Amino acid sequence: MRFRFCGELDAPDWILKEITLLAKISSVRVRLLCIQVLNEMIGGNIDYEKVAKLTKDTTNFDDSDVKASIAALYFILSSAAKYNVEDTILSTELQQLGLPKEHCDALCKPYTEKKQKLREVFSQQTLQLPRIEEIDWRVDYVMATHEQKETNTPTVHLQLKMKQNDFGGPETVAFEMTPEKLRLLLYELKAAREAIKSL
Repeated sequence: MRFRFCGELDAPDWILKEITLLAKISSVRVRLLCIQVLNEMIGGNIDYEKVAKLTKDTTNFDDSDVKASIAALYFILSSAAKYNVEDTILSTELQQLGLPKEHCDALCKPYTEKKQKLREVFSQQTLQLPRIEEIDWRVDYVMATHEQKETNTPTVHLQLKMKQNDFGGPETVAFEMTPEKLRLLLYELKAAREAIKSL
């Protein structure tokens, strides 16, 4: 069975086991655990003392079970936000995996409140390519060399100043190419721009 919060894939086997652990915790405590996980995901920290208090009364729960429950909540919440899953769909899918309805509702309430902030944080953490700050170019027309008496070929010299991130300075990349390679480069850049626009 495919789930939207798993990116239209089947749920991982390990999450099925952890859902049975989450079902052992009361729905109120699941909601409080979700709040702790969401705070950590948007830049805060998990209060592990509070987490320990929330799970200490749960029968047969040891430290590894607490960590597994936190990992399961982290996976569910981050995947749902990543794939922009609505809370009603998330609740239905978690019920299909065996989580009780009260627990699903308790999980979805804080998720709905923090979903937009989560998506903003994830978009800032996405892979970013270097930005081109400045382009300098020139064309040299080589008429002859010591090896050949006549060449009559133009050569394009490009120099790009690129900024990797907000902290480092610009890096300069220089290269030369034939007019044919320049035409091919321009063609591929235009094709890439059109592909990006279509997304």
